[in-house]
Amino acid sequence: PHGVDVRPDGKYMVVSGKLDTHVSVYSFEKIQAAIKAGKFESKDPYGIPVIGMKEALHVQVPLGLGPLHTQYDSKACVAYTSLYVDSQVAKWNFCEGKVLDKISVHYNIGHLMTMEGDSTKPAGKYLVALNKLAIDRFVPVGPLHPQNHQLIDISNDKMQLLY
Repeated sequence: PHGVDVRPDGKYMVVSGKLDTHVSVYSFEKIQAAIKAGKFESKDPYGIPVIGMKEALHVQVPLGLGPLHTQYDSKACVAYTSLYVDSQVAKWNFCEGKVLDKISVHYNIGHLMTMEGDSTKPAGKYLVALNKLAIDRFVPVGPLHPQNHQLIDISNDKMQLLY
């Protein structure tokens, strides 16, 4: 996986990878239950027990091309994931497993951040999309492309690009 992001309440882990269109959401409760019940499908080369994916999976959601990193909203079960290949941000519900909205950005997005999105109580109304690579949209100024970010309003049902 490229990104593993734990929900602020610790109940779910969102796992994504650049070469997959899906984001897998694992339940910490299901993982603990599988360990307690001894439900292991194999052992790795070092003898560590491996839990089967189905035993731990809460939901798998097809978000788009190249999901990388996830941030959380103050609204229950709402998350935002960067889509590297699509150059978009996906707003989705990880409890119900459905996409709520998508918005395009002007570059291959990598990291993103919501205000207080990594805290135990996310409360932000904005998301900042950070560029991974520019897509021929900027005048070359030397060996590096300008660092630029885009500000997105996430306070409503539909995301809106502000800057």
